[in-house]
Amino acid sequence: MEFEQSALMVDVDQIINGGANPVQFTVGASLLVTAINTVVTPLKVTGIDLRRDYLNRYSDELVITTEILAGQYSNLVYPYKNAIDLTLMRTPLMEVGDTPDASSTVQSERFTATLLDEGSPLLEQNAPFSPTQPNLDLTGPMTVQFQLVNKALEQMRMMDVGQVFRGCTVDDAIRTVLTKASQTTTVDGQRTVQGVSMIPSANPTPREHIVIPHGVRLVDVPQHIQKHCGGVYNAGMGYFLQGNQWYVWPALDTTRFNSATATLTVINVPANKFPQVERTYRQSGTNLMVMATGSVKFRDPSNHAQLNLGNGVRFSDASKFMDGFVSVSENRALASRGSVNNEFIGTSRPNGNNNVHVSGSPVNANSLEEYSKLARAMGASITMEWENSSPDLIVPGMPAQVLCLQNEQIQTLVGVVIGAQHYTQMRGQGFSASRYITTTHLNIFLQPQDQTGNASATPASTP
Repeated sequence: MEFEQSALMVDVDQIINGGANPVQFTVGASLLVTAINTVVTPLKVTGIDLRRDYLNRYSDELVITTEILAGQYSNLVYPYKNAIDLTLMRTPLMEVGDTPDASSTVQSERFTATLLDEGSPLLEQNAPFSPTQPNLDLTGPMTVQFQLVNKALEQMRMMDVGQVFRGCTVDDAIRTVLTKASQTTTVDGQRTVQGVSMIPSANPTPREHIVIPHGVRLVDVPQHIQKHCGGVYNAGMGYFLQGNQWYVWPALDTTRFNSATATLTVINVPANKFPQVERTYRQSGTNLMVMATGSVKFRDPSNHAQLNLGNGVRFSDASKFMDGFVSVSENRALASRGSVNNEFIGTSRPNGNNNVHVSGSPVNANSLEEYSKLARAMGASITMEWENSSPDLIVPGMPAQVLCLQNEQIQTLVGVVIGAQHYTQMRGQGFSASRYITTTHLNIFLQPQDQTGNASATPASTP
């Protein structure tokens, strides 16, 4: 069956014929050298690389590539590289032509810019003439990169936390810490981080104490509670600052697609079926459907990971040692393995030889963290290219499903978004190009498939 004859083509037609999407825009930037109160305007922004690793990081990694006159760079930028703010401006355009879209809002945000050092022509003096600003400007522009940091995050990542919570849940502790930090962080007198969006934890029982020692970094608090305060989720701890709020969720939970309010559906379109198509997504309420029209890479390291690291874990429950470790009867103390030990298998091996070892912490009371360690070995990952994308539509921990045509049948793979790389570049060549487009590479963690072809989920429920 050809793709055009499948039921997936109905969704593709709805996307293509569903009207224009706001994916065409022009980009500008300006540098404020705060030490000398001087504005430097780059000749051109040639690229914006935005990486969002929802599994291993807590914020954006944003790098912008610009073209700046060599004299301005050497005399105004490089000497003050530790005192630069960069304002990034994005003006939406109509789908056809270079006319600004009057119905859309121009976006502007100011960042703290860190120069990715390209050296100083003033010190190197490799030119055959005096390295004055006018002389260096005549040599043409230089390619200069800056890493940009969100102004609110810049403040929060320098904060330390120390507090004891009594009689509350881990959910309350995380929300309280992140919300308080958000309320005390302002940019130009305005509060920019509005709050916390958190998936309910798998540990709803109030704890007598949740201790956060003094000196723990604010951005490490959720992970500290996951590892040292009884655990939060049993599918990994995910937290990320994106836009104007913190997101907290079970990082590798692949079971939330049918219960979540916002979901992502990706249609895997065969390569070169719709090259450079401009309409590649459709929103229906809070549900997003996109076409993956570029390269796709699928990797399933779960078999090797389970053979080498294990597909299960066993450990003794520390909470039973002081109360309930043994039962006393007729002057005998009897310890029951079933009541004292926790033994868990993530996915059974097809040959019955399960690789279950004692945990590195053989006696502990944090079963959620122990299960989380197994989660990465219980699934596969797929990277899909989404052309003409809109990065802000992808949020941390977004449940996802991938639809593809296989053996003349539509196969559905369910998972969760664990990362996205959004690359913005000029559409055209040279400095005259004014239109920019964004291409996104989505990284999705997928439910493992057992030997019968049925999906076995990575859960996030209370064990």
